[in-house]
Amino acid sequence: MQSDRRLFFILVIVLIINIVLLGKVGDLNNQVQNLRHNYNNLQSSISSISGNVNSSLDRFTREQSWITPVRVDDGKTRIDGENGLAVLNWQVKDFKEGAEVVFHYRQKEGGEFETVPAKNIGDGFFEVEIPFEIRVEPFWEIRVSKRILGGTKTSAHEVKPKKPDYQSVSYYVSMKTGDVTRSSEVAHVGVAYLAKIKYEIIVGNVHIDNDNYHISISEHHNSSNSFQSVNVKLYDGKRIVAEKAMEVRDVHGSGKTYRLDYVADSQDISHLVIQVEYADGKTFEKEVF
Repeated sequence: MQSDRRLFFILVIVLIINIVLLGKVGDLNNQVQNLRHNYNNLQSSISSISGNVNSSLDRFTREQSWITPVRVDDGKTRIDGENGLAVLNWQVKDFKEGAEVVFHYRQKEGGEFETVPAKNIGDGFFEVEIPFEIRVEPFWEIRVSKRILGGTKTSAHEVKPKKPDYQSVSYYVSMKTGDVTRSSEVAHVGVAYLAKIKYEIIVGNVHIDNDNYHISISEHHNSSNSFQSVNVKLYDGKRIVAEKAMEVRDVHGSGKTYRLDYVADSQDISHLVIQVEYADGKTFEKEVF
């Protein structure tokens, strides 16, 4: 009887100790969670502070720079074929009359810098004209969908013009005041986007339902260099199966949509080519599948 009591008290003590230990473990888990939460907050604060410092540093650098970034004047820039004449401008801060400002540029990395005297157009603003080379073609975005057994298969084809070796111009600006000459850091000004100024992107859809071909090409803006005609060539391998002119079916706002519905019947169609002629007489074509 005495031993049973002793065993009972021992069990009670062990149970109390376990309860206390479980409470301590729970407190420890809570402390770990709090430490984790505080660590995450600290990381977020550090990232925020770092971003603010970088932003302030960039702003300070821009404010302390003696010239503004060089920009392309789209309105004055001219493009003829693959050759262009870019008009660039910038501002010299605290410009002193009589100072000589020169623009240094190169189109190929590793090449020699060429120099062009900058033209003062007033209030510290300067301008230069530099030649550049670029392949001027429209961008294509054609979506092709094909109805197959069990559903519809869709694929997007974005066909972009080939890029020349360079799509940006490296430059720096120097200014000589008396016997003192200072130069800006070497920077880059992009010209790749100029390829899209003359020819708007060609957007279209090709839907194939068994032997039925439904093709649409949209021209969103009716400009001075709008579509003159749109044709479709259907091929079986290298052999032309049919060549059809697309017709204007929809006119919406300042744009229009060309459409063609073609039934292949027993003909095998391996691929098709869309051909667009612009008002300036230039013709571009792309194989879309």
